[in-house]
Amino acid sequence: MDPHPPALSIRDLFAAKAAAAERRRAEAEEAAAHKRAELETFSHRVQTYEITQEDRDRALLRIRRAFEAGERELMLVRFPSVLCEDGGRRINNRLEGWQDTLPGVMHKIYEWWDRDLKPGGFTFSARVIDYPGGMPGDVGIFIGWPEVLE
Repeated sequence: MDPHPPALSIRDLFAAKAAAAERRRAEAEEAAAHKRAELETFSHRVQTYEITQEDRDRALLRIRRAFEAGERELMLVRFPSVLCEDGGRRINNRLEGWQDTLPGVMHKIYEWWDRDLKPGGFTFSARVIDYPGGMPGDVGIFIGWPEVLE
């Protein structure tokens, strides 16, 4: 029997490779579970949040600042498209009734725009703003205005 075991063996390399793969799998599973929990918490907040006067005042200040900076629109908020009742399909394809698919507080923002901002000449739009893995990701809600007063 050899008194000096090999410094390295194929068995050791395969065992280390398998252990590293298991660690990566466990980390990915943990990250996915954390992401699901965050989405569930955010979804609950989206469904139950009531817009306050402070929220409206903060949004109006952001709109003023964007206008003064020469912007043509402001993204008020973004949210995962999976929260829309159709996963964002109507928004992504600009189909009629897309605003009715907005979840919870996002629809309340639309109603606030319709009641308070639309009469002042502001526009409202929602669009998918990223496509992770080629699929619709987050939706942005935008308030816009013309470049010049007509």
